[in-house]
Amino acid sequence: MSIASVERNSGSCFEAAGYAKDARQERNRGRRVAQARAFASRCFPKTIEIPARFQDQSLESLFTSGRISTRLSHVLHRSQARVLGDLQGRRVGDFAWQRYCGFKTLQELDSLASAFANQPLWRNRRTIANGQALASRTTFVVPKSVCHLRFDELPISKRLANVLCSTGLRTLGCLQGRTTFELLRYEACGWRTLIEIQQLIERAISGEFDVARVKQSRAVADLLTLLEQGIAKLAPRNREFVLARIDGMTFAEIGWRHGFTRAGAHLIIKGAVNALRKVWGPRIPRLLEIVKRRCLSIANGSELTPALLERWLYDSSKSFRLPREAQVRLIALLDKDIPCRPDSWNQAKPL
Repeated sequence: MSIASVERNSGSCFEAAGYAKDARQERNRGRRVAQARAFASRCFPKTIEIPARFQDQSLESLFTSGRISTRLSHVLHRSQARVLGDLQGRRVGDFAWQRYCGFKTLQELDSLASAFANQPLWRNRRTIANGQALASRTTFVVPKSVCHLRFDELPISKRLANVLCSTGLRTLGCLQGRTTFELLRYEACGWRTLIEIQQLIERAISGEFDVARVKQSRAVADLLTLLEQGIAKLAPRNREFVLARIDGMTFAEIGWRHGFTRAGAHLIIKGAVNALRKVWGPRIPRLLEIVKRRCLSIANGSELTPALLERWLYDSSKSFRLPREAQVRLIALLDKDIPCRPDSWNQAKPL
């Protein structure tokens, strides 16, 4: 089978995988929202206790007097609550399932319940006076085994990156003991950002970013496996651009095909390659470093070629979708310091 046909087949495989991934994303969208709301619900386990003398008080009067916000008033109205007595015995976290009810609304409801339970918490709807009591049950827990992981080497969104820049947090360990309410004070930090942080911690605990799993003996095979899995995780357009680039197309050709300028195509591919480099945390950079050392350790130095890659993978039982030429090109894009010379291809300009 010719290289061109192998590349076409591998491209179609990735496209099929991409379509399947898009379908899974659509099916799981509701599940992700449910998980986010469940997380918010767990942060507010308090049961609302309204003294008997206040149970007949109208919630409308609280809104009129400015003691509750319009946002909270609408949430309570949708939950069929008309007087304070309707809240008796209900958990604050249960309201997380109401539409447009986020962390700040739950904070306000929690403060309102505390005020009527004669706890010196709430003085106005924009402040929480007893943050320490609330913080005791909404604290991030980061095991020591993953505290060293740096955020700049983990797959995070731009939104979370901006929040981390504002807070000065550098590693996962910096989150230890921090509360959700402490982070919510920062601009652009909402419940979606908190969910992303929690999921990042869970992925770290599960070992997805564990560099201890990197073994010298199977470094090349592991690198190629992680890269193919990472490509499948990319957004459809980014995946298509990266596959076209390692197929040997220039930035201008890719841009012309998809209606972008050469510079536009270059920026998209650069962002996709950076995301691919971080998709498994520090594992891919560590594996790339091992490959570079292996190349440099060969007498007189050796460029990474498809033939050399094939020789290194001779004893591997793993199968790969990408042909060897495309794998070499992909490694060249990821690390400009690795000398690469794919056959019948001009080495790509490092991004």
